[in-house]
Amino acid sequence: MVNLLIQALTLISGLVVNFVIPGLYGLDAYGEFIKANVLVFLFQKLLDIINEQLLASVEAEHILVTSLFMASLIFLLFSGFSLIVDLGNPLLLSAMLLSSACLLSLFGLRLHRWIVAYLIIFLSVFSISLFVGHQKIWTLSIVDILFLTNLIPCLFALAVLFTHGAKLPVGKQLQSTFRQVIVLLPRMISITLVFNLFTNILPYILSRSLPVRELGLFRVIVSIIQSATSLFPINVRAVFVAFISGGQRQEQYRIIMSVALLYFAMVGLSGYAMGWLLPQYSGYLALLPCLPVLYWSVVTERYLVASGLYRKVIIANVTVGVFAVIGMIVFVQGLKHAELFYALGFSAYLMSLHILCRPGIRLSVIFWISILSPMAIIMKNINIVWGVLYMCSLLIIAIFVLRLRPADFRTLRF
Repeated sequence: MVNLLIQALTLISGLVVNFVIPGLYGLDAYGEFIKANVLVFLFQKLLDIINEQLLASVEAEHILVTSLFMASLIFLLFSGFSLIVDLGNPLLLSAMLLSSACLLSLFGLRLHRWIVAYLIIFLSVFSISLFVGHQKIWTLSIVDILFLTNLIPCLFALAVLFTHGAKLPVGKQLQSTFRQVIVLLPRMISITLVFNLFTNILPYILSRSLPVRELGLFRVIVSIIQSATSLFPINVRAVFVAFISGGQRQEQYRIIMSVALLYFAMVGLSGYAMGWLLPQYSGYLALLPCLPVLYWSVVTERYLVASGLYRKVIIANVTVGVFAVIGMIVFVQGLKHAELFYALGFSAYLMSLHILCRPGIRLSVIFWISILSPMAIIMKNINIVWGVLYMCSLLIIAIFVLRLRPADFRTLRF
């Protein structure tokens, strides 16, 4: 029940930040903000994606200090480049890096009730700051609102962490921990290359060519798809921690993948129904067929890392990453190209992970889900029925091919 509450609060937090701000300030102002600070989000997401691998390689009580060390390295890198060219607001980045490190450590120590408190404070600070700024009680820019929203909950989280298990390594242990981080850094970057490219580098490239309104719209569309990890009732970090603990890992993987496919097929059908009833919002749902592909990619990657298959995951990341960089430079020219390229990238990544590692799901199923996802996005522009048919096919696969049964829901424990 606590995990479900965490997921609900995480989803609400992501939605209010990514939708309320552009709704109140407008897509033009939001696009200008994204254009000015796109590299801030790049560096923050870099830490967020890389740091999650610490759950599999560092003792839980040392995750906070280790992730803060990683954050310091990234902030120093950002500050160094800022001396040459303006990369965005450094104070906003520092607060976001601190927030990422604190939340990861709370998950590592399994302080679930304190995570709920952290998210409630996050939402409260955001709401109050937004009200104060919008009512002009105190002049607050978008940067100021996000800075306060990230910083204040972190102060609370730090107090909780240092009183509930987080420890500072001392002496040789501290030196060993930092050396381990530096040694692991290339591997962690390689393992998360694809997600960094599509989450961070693609918006940065688009910021150089797209009008600010289209850039803001792309950010909102991608935020909907990236919320896949929050839309599912079980937090992906909780799933990762359960995979690392090792008990019945393959069976857990089969169940979570089957349930997720059924769940996101129903979410997709609900999204299409909403787009049909409220056509003015249908443009925000352009990447709906990418939802199950993205979530399957995330869970498969975590499963393989927890199983120790680092080298094959790195090969998949580097292979897809090289073609992704070429594609970003040559292929992506506008908003529609960016949407399709985003879907193609994660479809290719999911297929690569399963071809190289064979984690247990039939390749025919993987090919169907991966290849038809971008095709459904293309065909949806002709008629929405193609997207609906794709989601219906996922329901059939989950029930009849993956043989999802009611008993699987009862054994779903993370």
